[in-house]
Amino acid sequence: MPLLSLRPLALGVAAVLGGMGYAQAASLAHPGPVVVQDGVYDNIVETSITDPLPMYGAPWAGVGNAMVFGLPSFTATASDNASDLTAGALEFTFDADPGMFINTLSIFESGDYAIVGGGSVSASGALTVRYLDELTQQLVTLADPIHTVVNPGGGAFPVNGPGAGTWLGAALIDLAGLGIETSHVIVAMDNNLAASALPGGTATISKDDLTINTTFIPEPASLALMGMGLVLITRRGS
Repeated sequence: MPLLSLRPLALGVAAVLGGMGYAQAASLAHPGPVVVQDGVYDNIVETSITDPLPMYGAPWAGVGNAMVFGLPSFTATASDNASDLTAGALEFTFDADPGMFINTLSIFESGDYAIVGGGSVSASGALTVRYLDELTQQLVTLADPIHTVVNPGGGAFPVNGPGAGTWLGAALIDLAGLGIETSHVIVAMDNNLAASALPGGTATISKDDLTINTTFIPEPASLALMGMGLVLITRRGS
């Protein structure tokens, strides 16, 4: 299925940054597909509004059904009474293998931060999800963006320095919990890092790891076939 344009979050950020003098967004398509245990990630495109590409870098297949990014350059750094915003977006599609529906999609990310002499750092993110309705064969958008929950060492952003540490972010897209039966999704992620330094100070925050993982449930027809198989085995054994 061809990739459909899905950049509402990135375009929203671009509109704000445009008034601040930032250049137009640039995009980089990564070679695909990324084949995992029970499906395929594909049409993987990253977009930067503020920094040179690549920021996410080329993905690879992790354990099970995970897609992993190494993030070679996703950092916001500021010094001496200045501030810096790093805004990047990532899009991808996922198709489950035949006989499977997508149960959940989860996002896990992590990074480091350091503030010397005074300043602050923060991280934020949100996801927009579209899925293929199996009955109508139409793409449907989830009503509300799913926000990434981010926290540094059990605390909350923004962090006001001085100090240093690590931060974690996570988001869960529970399609089955919403009563959605689909084998195809299009996901758009909006990721932002911000750093601000007081006079004479420095502040930096980086995103170092990003893992996207998927879980599955069998389609009802597959469950029925499995049930028939169990019945036949039971009868043969009796």
